[in-house]
Amino acid sequence: MLCPNVLAQTSAKATAAANITLHVPAQALGPALNTLAQQAGAQVLFAAHLTEGKFAPALQGNFSLEQALSRLLEGSGLVAKRSGNAWQIQPSGKQTGANEASLPEVTVTASAHSSGTTEGTGSYGSRAATIGKSEQALKEIPQSVTVVTRQRLDDQNLNSISEVMENTTGIMISEVADGGRNYSARGFKIANVQYDGLPLSRGYYGVGNSFSGSTAHLDRVEVLRGAQGLFEGAGSPSGSINLVRKRPTVEKQVLLEARARSWGHYGGMLDAGSALNTDGSLRARAVLDYDAKDSFIDVVDEKNTNAYLAVDYDLTSDTTLGAGVLIARVRSTPFFGGLPRYSDGRSLDLPRSTFLGANWNRWDRDETQFFADVAQRINADWQLKVAAAYVRETSLTTVMDSTGAVDPITLNGAVGNAWNYDKSSRHMGLDAHINGRFDLLGMNQQLTAGVSLSRLRSNDRIAYAYGLGDIDVFNPNPDVALPSEFPDTQRQSRYAPHTQKGVYAQLRSEITPRLTLVSGGRISWFESLFTTQATTWYSASNAKKSGEFTPFLGVVYALTPQWSTYASYADVFQPQTTTAQDGSVLKPIVGANYEAGIKGELLDGRLNASLALYRIDQTNRAIEDRDAGRVCDGGYCYRAAGKVRSQGVEAELHGALTPHWQISAGYTYNRNKYVRDPANAGQTFNEDTPRHLLRVWSDYRLPGEWNGVSFGAGVSAQSAMANSISGVRRPAYSIWNSRIAYDFNRQWSLALSINNIFDKTYYEYASYIENRNNYGTPRNALLTLRGKF
Repeated sequence: MLCPNVLAQTSAKATAAANITLHVPAQALGPALNTLAQQAGAQVLFAAHLTEGKFAPALQGNFSLEQALSRLLEGSGLVAKRSGNAWQIQPSGKQTGANEASLPEVTVTASAHSSGTTEGTGSYGSRAATIGKSEQALKEIPQSVTVVTRQRLDDQNLNSISEVMENTTGIMISEVADGGRNYSARGFKIANVQYDGLPLSRGYYGVGNSFSGSTAHLDRVEVLRGAQGLFEGAGSPSGSINLVRKRPTVEKQVLLEARARSWGHYGGMLDAGSALNTDGSLRARAVLDYDAKDSFIDVVDEKNTNAYLAVDYDLTSDTTLGAGVLIARVRSTPFFGGLPRYSDGRSLDLPRSTFLGANWNRWDRDETQFFADVAQRINADWQLKVAAAYVRETSLTTVMDSTGAVDPITLNGAVGNAWNYDKSSRHMGLDAHINGRFDLLGMNQQLTAGVSLSRLRSNDRIAYAYGLGDIDVFNPNPDVALPSEFPDTQRQSRYAPHTQKGVYAQLRSEITPRLTLVSGGRISWFESLFTTQATTWYSASNAKKSGEFTPFLGVVYALTPQWSTYASYADVFQPQTTTAQDGSVLKPIVGANYEAGIKGELLDGRLNASLALYRIDQTNRAIEDRDAGRVCDGGYCYRAAGKVRSQGVEAELHGALTPHWQISAGYTYNRNKYVRDPANAGQTFNEDTPRHLLRVWSDYRLPGEWNGVSFGAGVSAQSAMANSISGVRRPAYSIWNSRIAYDFNRQWSLALSINNIFDKTYYEYASYIENRNNYGTPRNALLTLRGKF
């Protein structure tokens, strides 16, 4: 049934004859119609399946609404019919009858909201995602996908990628030695990060992944959980993160933000975009974000600057070229090592402000991203897209931290150690794919096929200076002399390079009007050479695989226009470097993801709901071949016989419960264990993944004359975790946050956020007795002023 919901804009200014100044970029037909509806202030009604796989040309200039619709629909086999104050899209030649509006398959799609773009929608929900190369409705994707929208990024003040991941269903974060973060899902590390759908390897470093970034330039963050080998190649069966940038707009807009937080934290953001010529074919957008903050930990501080510039140019009505650059710069005094514990494992219960480093601790990080893409509309059914990205990183870290458990009697045992990391890396990625639709035996087919290439060169120099003196953890002194040299160990680690290439294809076949079969495969070529040069030793390992096939198979069944069920099988491979008794390198680890679930678009598509059951079996893991004896350089050889399993349940709810009430909620239950392993069979293989994980945030805007006032609240809760190596157990905890905001008018708003409102004292990770016990952030307040013009 046609529903006058989120697109209930007046059509008075968009009559059939009146000319309207329009700029609609070349893109998929559905989003193009939504953009037209938004710019014209009109109602455009269509069934989502009618526009799937179809593409529209660019549209610039003055047109009547009827002319504009005709241009966008040219060659699509569809026409626009006037129906009262709305326009209805239907197959060419179809007659509009009196009962047309009651057909159950016809739905209303809203400008922006039902396309991938989330900026300006004011919603926590998105009907579509682009993490699979083409825009697909979430309920048509047979895997678990979460979209963190721009509205939620703003309301929760999720200003970094790590803060986004900390509030995303099923995602866990762990800290690496030099201050970076590793992300994991379903018990496995996420190694790849996509930039507008283009994957780059961000997890292949000698000392961990130092990826950390701002969200000021992002429209949304899409997170897929499960194997993503079809579009990314080698990796783990954890999932993928897609960072979708803001794109230039034809309308002039300026966004301003000023923020002030506890512990001397302040910052600001300027976001400006506009057309640069009269017909709107050339558009630009610039974002500048600056953040300076001290910390609840003594001595620690950080300054973070991000500058973003993007330009889009319509070469023709069918060809759009985009290019841009992002520059990020971090200068900080860090404390990476965390706190020790008593030698019997008990917490020292030190103040959360305790700093066991030195005044000269330093972390300087620079990242520059260049990107470009070109989208070519071939006709209404086919589009070609080519995208490229280049990322250059440098990171220089010099710090002292504390290592050693504290004796409960003498209170001694903690010793200062210093280390220096000098890291640099170069990432390059290229992807070209074609996307379109055709009919086969009367069934609708949607094909995505392409080629991809990614390459990483990483060079890490690591040096240590041990035994800088005893540390009194109860009365620490940061005034420690900087070592004149780091003599104990000097090591050069290099990937030279880490490269993978692949060809892939995915076909969505309409078996019946309700049943869709999704099939695909990828053939990959992978090589990674890792060398380590230490003071007294050298090692090298080479992982290589040619012609590795990665399959994907899924089915989606539409129970009703609002609900669909699905099942899928996806796998991904991960090359190994260990050798068997015959000297051959073990075959790659294979991670197979089995998933089934149900997804729904409720309340006329304003609310997304999903429930998923999953199982991941990772096989071919290297285990010692003790039967062969110590015949490999005096040690045991290996065989590909190990297996681990991760399985569980995920439930999500994102979007609007009522026109005034937004919610984003996700619950994850996970159990993982060694299935086949000589020493660990039956035990948990990833103890950094809690059994229960709950993430909830909700915002309510008062109705009527109090419409400018809104209240937000949420909780992040995790069950207990333990570290099998150290025996340290981290109890379960829940952290509650809140927000109150007031819109002075259409341009200005002010919000006050209180995080950890009950001032819970907790450790973020279950770490070691010697160090790495990091307190979570105490209660703090953030005041944010935003303007939009």
